[in-house]
Amino acid sequence: MAEPAVPERRLWRSWVVYSLSSVASRLVGFLMLPIYTRVLSPEEFGIRAMVTVGVDLVGMVCSLGLTTAMIRYYTGERGEGRHPAAVSTAYVTGTLVLGVGVGLGMLAAPWLATLVLGDAAHADFLRLGLTSLFFMNTMDIGLAYLRVRQRATTVALLSLSTLALTLACNIVLVVILRWGVAGILYGEILTYSIFSAILARTTLREVGLRVSPALARRMVAYGAPLTLMPFAWLLVNRSDGVFLTHQGSLGTAGIYALAIQCAQVLLLAIIMPFRDAWDPGQFELARNPDAQRAYRRMFQAFTFTIVIAGLAFAIAADDVIRVMAAPAFHAAATVVPVLLAAHVVMGMSLFFNSGLLVKNRTALLGAVALVTAAVNVAANAVLVPRYFALGAAASRLIALVVMAALTYVLAQRLWPQRPDFAALAKVVGLALAGFALSRLLPPEPLMVSLALKASIVAVVLVLSVLAGAVDRQDLWRVVALLRERFDRIRRRPVADAVP
Repeated sequence: MAEPAVPERRLWRSWVVYSLSSVASRLVGFLMLPIYTRVLSPEEFGIRAMVTVGVDLVGMVCSLGLTTAMIRYYTGERGEGRHPAAVSTAYVTGTLVLGVGVGLGMLAAPWLATLVLGDAAHADFLRLGLTSLFFMNTMDIGLAYLRVRQRATTVALLSLSTLALTLACNIVLVVILRWGVAGILYGEILTYSIFSAILARTTLREVGLRVSPALARRMVAYGAPLTLMPFAWLLVNRSDGVFLTHQGSLGTAGIYALAIQCAQVLLLAIIMPFRDAWDPGQFELARNPDAQRAYRRMFQAFTFTIVIAGLAFAIAADDVIRVMAAPAFHAAATVVPVLLAAHVVMGMSLFFNSGLLVKNRTALLGAVALVTAAVNVAANAVLVPRYFALGAAASRLIALVVMAALTYVLAQRLWPQRPDFAALAKVVGLALAGFALSRLLPPEPLMVSLALKASIVAVVLVLSVLAGAVDRQDLWRVVALLRERFDRIRRRPVADAVP
């Protein structure tokens, strides 16, 4: 078989780098959690969480989908050159829109604090959060430019450097000086302002400062409908908790929240890093004359990976929760597999979205987002009163299946692709059989149970490969990339020690 095209190889490499960076970042944050819980009260944790909600609301309105629009217009169509003016135009437009939005948000901070925090006295926290938002979003434009240039290692190093400086600020401001929530927010402002300035300087020096009002209008028209997608996702993420609280109890909502946290491992470690690589990569592939073959290969490899990983997380969930959580939370293990299935469907939809994004039909994505939110609310209203946490998880899965199906049908009309659903059916069928087998295992000591379940995953993996659920060369290519990255990490300390 011929070697994959250069954009394909870069996609593989970027996915691996982003995944390793994401896992490292989450691991460091997890290890710092015991320290934070000793210096912050539950009320302060709650304030920090709700400040994030309020700030995200402002950010979603002001983002206007400019990051995706910048990637789209910078990449251009097949046969065209790059358009550096799209980057500088996105920087200037994004800064102006964000500046106005953050300014209005600060004026409305007392009202917004009352809405999300229940007390206008917390308005200053929101103002700090909005300042952090400004620098974080302008930094994201620079990171998006690095992604579209396939500089995955630089992006990963910047992400880890941002994390390191944030942790250092938190240790000084929160742990030592005991500034509480304000210390966290001041640390974010310092960190994001520094890296935002560095990225803006280096990016604009590379692309030049050329601003096109006409291009800005086209980019806003392209990106604005995409703001409906995070709003819909926010509703999907929050409505199930509201239904559980009113139809069940706070205890049921807490069990469901734990299940969501466990299921997010698949999302954060595999799906989101792939999205970071795919966002610019899909437009690069669209320029490739062999785009359909590359799309089919990437879909097959990615869905194979997330199904096998989802199976591993699903059958290990009960053991992990049994060890990490009190007995009152053990019921969360029955909900995790359904949430993992929802994440798998969401991962698949990244490919279906491409047809609408490449063909500039973002308004259709906005419409699908609204339908998804409506289906989720309706399903919650029907299922949560009967099945509680399991009903909420099923509602999320149903909504995402509807979203993926609608997007696929629309995309096939605009940019027809041929995903290998036969290969997907093979790995899904074997994964379901493996999951059912794991449910039949008798209770065993932890290490014995994990060993048996790891054996089931290994058997499913081997059978899937033998059945042709994934191209074997693609599988070995990912293994080789992982080995290459780990070898570099292992050799680095030795190299640094050489005088």
